[in-house]
Amino acid sequence: VDEIVDEDDDYEVGPSQDIETAFMFADYPNKKLELGEIIKVLFLFNNKGDIGFNVTHIFASLRSPYDYNYHIQNFSAMPIGTLVPPGAQASFEYLFKPDPSLEPTEFWLTTEVVYNSSEDRTYKSAVFNGTVELVEKNAEVDVRKFITYLVIIAGMGYGGYSMFKGKKTKKSGDKKKAGAAKAVEIEEEKVELRKQSRGQDGNVINRAVRRKKSSKKKGRKN
Repeated sequence: VDEIVDEDDDYEVGPSQDIETAFMFADYPNKKLELGEIIKVLFLFNNKGDIGFNVTHIFASLRSPYDYNYHIQNFSAMPIGTLVPPGAQASFEYLFKPDPSLEPTEFWLTTEVVYNSSEDRTYKSAVFNGTVELVEKNAEVDVRKFITYLVIIAGMGYGGYSMFKGKKTKKSGDKKKAGAAKAVEIEEEKVELRKQSRGQDGNVINRAVRRKKSSKKKGRKN
C-alpha cells in the first residue's frame, strides 16, 4: 500500500468488450474512506468471451476532482497473475492506504486492472472510476466503545454490591426472626409459670377452706 510511481503507461488497446468488472468497498459502502487506514476493494473480473485472459496486476491513484490529470497520490501496483478461462469469473482483493496528511475532502479515485489475452494483447479496464470522500478517523466510535466499557464495568460492580447487600440483609433478617421467636418462647414460658403458680395457690386456699369447715363441724358435735 506504499506510494510508487505512476502506472499510467500506454497500452495497446483499452478495455476488452468481453470483460466486465464490478467493485465493492468492503468496509466503506458509503465511499467515505478514512485517512491513514487500509482500504479494501473487492472486485469481480467476468470473462464473457471465447478466449482466456491473464490478469496481471491492479493499481489505483487519487486525483484532483477538478483536474483528472493531476495526481495526488499513486498507490502500489498489486501483481495477480491469474488466468481466467472463457465464460469464467474471478474475484480479487486490492488494498491501499490514503495518506493521513491529505485534506479530508472529495477526491477522484481511479482503480484499474491490467490483463493480457491469449492472443498476447494487453488490455486495461477501470474497476472503479469516480469520486470518494476522504474523512478523518471516526473518534466517536472509540468514545462510544469507552463509554460502553464503563457502563459494563459499573453494571458488574452494582450487581456484585446488590448481591452482597442482599446476603447481608437476609442474614440480618434471619437474626431478627430468631430473636423474635426466642422472645415469644420466653413469654409463653412466663405465662405457663404464672398459670401454674395461680393453680397451686388455689389448691392451698381450697384446702384451708375445707379444714376450717371440718373444724367447725367437729366443734358443733362436741
